[in-house]
Amino acid sequence: MKERDVYFDNLKFILILLVVVGHLIEPFNGERWMGTIYQFIYSFHMPLFIFTAGYFSKRIQYPKYYISLLSGLVVPYFIFETLYTLFDYYMQGLDRLDFTYFYPYWILWFLFSMMLWKMLLPYLLMLKYPLIICIALSVLLGNSIDVDYYASISRTLYFLPFFLIGYYFKREWLSAFKTRSFQLLSIAILTGGFALLYVLSPILQANASWFYGAMPYLEFGLESWNAGLYRILTYAFTALMGLCFLSIIPETRQPYSERGLYTMYVFLLHGFIIKTMQSNGWLEATFQSTGGKLLLIPLGVILTWVLSSPWIKRGFGWIVEPNVEPLFKEQIHRRPKKILKQEEY
Repeated sequence: MKERDVYFDNLKFILILLVVVGHLIEPFNGERWMGTIYQFIYSFHMPLFIFTAGYFSKRIQYPKYYISLLSGLVVPYFIFETLYTLFDYYMQGLDRLDFTYFYPYWILWFLFSMMLWKMLLPYLLMLKYPLIICIALSVLLGNSIDVDYYASISRTLYFLPFFLIGYYFKREWLSAFKTRSFQLLSIAILTGGFALLYVLSPILQANASWFYGAMPYLEFGLESWNAGLYRILTYAFTALMGLCFLSIIPETRQPYSERGLYTMYVFLLHGFIIKTMQSNGWLEATFQSTGGKLLLIPLGVILTWVLSSPWIKRGFGWIVEPNVEPLFKEQIHRRPKKILKQEEY
């Protein structure tokens, strides 16, 4: 069996850590420093997660790909969309219980969009220039006044180019920007990107919505024909930050490398903890000072480390990674051992 690529395990752990930290500091994103950190994280962390998902979606020709789609995305989505809806109902004391499966709950847009990306991929690959077409559609869609969070359509199209880039990405390309000089340049560019967001924060009003890709241009007060240029600039900034971030991720085994295998557990479970803290006002009450807010970063590290532990997998594996293979015909499971080993990677 082919060894796992430690680089991507390291990348996934660091990205899920940024997801958790981003959600912890979200209540303070109206402040200049915390807002800049928040925007900086959101400028590249989900695009890189989606890029990674695209990279590991190359084996679409095997039936087991669709078993993985169902067990890893479709079933968990419906399970956790139901659980989070029930959680909100009881936590916030809502008057009525509404299940909105086509309005993904908060973080679950990612699973909903991932389903669509993986289902669309075989058809997109039939096109001559799928990446250019997807970027053009995303830019055009921003002009639509009825684009919002319904079915995660806007986000699906906005982030689809990163999924495609990941699919086409070859592992050997990584060596081109893993040189020492490029890494030093990357650190300088990332620092410059952070500084730029800090300078622009009064204009952006600490709003990371441009990096969400979920709302039409009209929401930003842009009504002219060239509003799409702002989305193109956002794409360019995200691509630059993402490329630089990829260059500084270590390729050797780290203490957290094994935790990169369990990022889905962190993703799906951390929301219950953070929403509980937000609903009870613990975040605002406990982390009021500047130093206190900075403590949210080590808190995010601890939370990520705990939720990515093997014992969390043992306790919640049945619900995060449900076994749906009995639903499929027997011949789908009878794959040659060589192919099965490749698919497991």
